[in-house]
Amino acid sequence: MKLDIIGSVASGKTTLAKSLSETYHVPFYQKDNIVWERTLNGDIKREDKARDQLFQGIINSEDWIVEGSPRKLLRESFEKCDYIILLDIPLHKRLSRAIGRWIRQRTGKEKYNSRPTFRFLWYNIKWVFEYEKDRKEIIEYLSKYGAKYKRFTTSESAKMFISKLFQ
Repeated sequence: MKLDIIGSVASGKTTLAKSLSETYHVPFYQKDNIVWERTLNGDIKREDKARDQLFQGIINSEDWIVEGSPRKLLRESFEKCDYIILLDIPLHKRLSRAIGRWIRQRTGKEKYNSRPTFRFLWYNIKWVFEYEKDRKEIIEYLSKYGAKYKRFTTSESAKMFISKLFQ
């Protein structure tokens, strides 16, 4: 199984990837953690060579799930995956999730990679709206992958699709 799960901030990419990883015993990777090295003193952007080596090691392995925002960086996985799963969740739901996640992180009820500051909340809301602005272009770009590209408006429908393929 080789899946690339993409979507906006708060679309459910990590939750879906984690669930599929547990169900099918396939490792999953967050593209953010490929771009950024997480340290106790904060995030450090990986050098291009180190990032690319890490990513190549993942996508050249037998089974994997990668997830992340539809950034232009790290698109090589689109060529090597079985399916590109776009979680195209409605705007109001993504906004609600982003704010809810920030509150849970801020109150210590959920782990986080980046400290849940007010500035980070603002960035997440900004990224939700940036996806909305770029949505049409993203869908058009992904369409060139034909049947390999699948768009879902709920995580549950993506799970059902995958369960039929990888029983």
